[in-house]
Amino acid sequence: MENQNLFGSEIRQDYRTGIYAIMTPGRSNRPKELEEETIEKMDVSKCPFERGNDYMTTEIMRYGDPWQIKVIENKYPELTGTTPFGEAIDKDGLLKHIGGYGYNEVVIDSPVHTDIFEAMPAEKLIDWVNVLVDREETLYGRRYIRYVQVFRNYGVIGGASLGHPHTQIMAWPVIIGLIKKESEVSKRYNENHGTCLYEKIYETERARILTENNSFFAIAPFGSRITAESMIVPKRHVNYVGDLSDSEKLDFVSILKTVLLTNRKIYGNQAYNFTIHELKDEPDFHMHLEIYPRLSTLGAIELGESVFVNMILPETYAEEFRTSLNASD
Repeated sequence: MENQNLFGSEIRQDYRTGIYAIMTPGRSNRPKELEEETIEKMDVSKCPFERGNDYMTTEIMRYGDPWQIKVIENKYPELTGTTPFGEAIDKDGLLKHIGGYGYNEVVIDSPVHTDIFEAMPAEKLIDWVNVLVDREETLYGRRYIRYVQVFRNYGVIGGASLGHPHTQIMAWPVIIGLIKKESEVSKRYNENHGTCLYEKIYETERARILTENNSFFAIAPFGSRITAESMIVPKRHVNYVGDLSDSEKLDFVSILKTVLLTNRKIYGNQAYNFTIHELKDEPDFHMHLEIYPRLSTLGAIELGESVFVNMILPETYAEEFRTSLNASD
């Protein structure tokens, strides 16, 4: 039986993580009433990501000559390869320490400062995927690295400090946070039901499917924590982006473009984040990409309780998305 807003305001559990979200349809300050984010113009000549300003950064690799995509070291890394790795806990079992060992890299998606990621040609984004795979293979091969995370921040509210299109890669010595929760939840679901959670939701989430192609589908998850949150999932069981075939890579970047461009059509130039959830060494994990439009800010409920407030029902967002996607411009 399809469960759609049975109680008006409703508390839903996210099947991916077990985290709860409060659905509050009809609240004031709907996302479409928000002003579009305006990113302060910077002096492009001083942008360290510009072609010609290579002396400002430490290059790791480049794609094309002259370069079309370039990977550099993050100048302000959260984790570093020079930090000793180790774990310790105090005698009372309260103060746990993990050395901040790891790697932070920045992928400069384009040499053109004003390029919009989702508006780039699919062929260019396939090159972007191949660069990601190249770097992930290298990072996974380094000592202690257990998880490589790919994410993108767009816009000031989304945490981007530079307007030049770029993606970030972070290599972790431990599996913690949401990716650990997702792994545990999906393993438990498989044990209890004998099937992959992410393959099952393709059947269960029909009312919240945004769009699909031969290899991927995009949905607004039932327990979406963020307003207009979406998730892109491969139809074939794949745990790692490096295992995608060439045709799947094309379908991957095509559906990613579709979701981001349709969101832009609905909400305007809003900030967003996305992250690829994958675990190379866990074949039972099902990779997916999650997109979080930044249409509202986190408050005390989110920060104090880890319970999220979502202003639009996922099925309402899905319906609006499909209408916008199918409308002629």
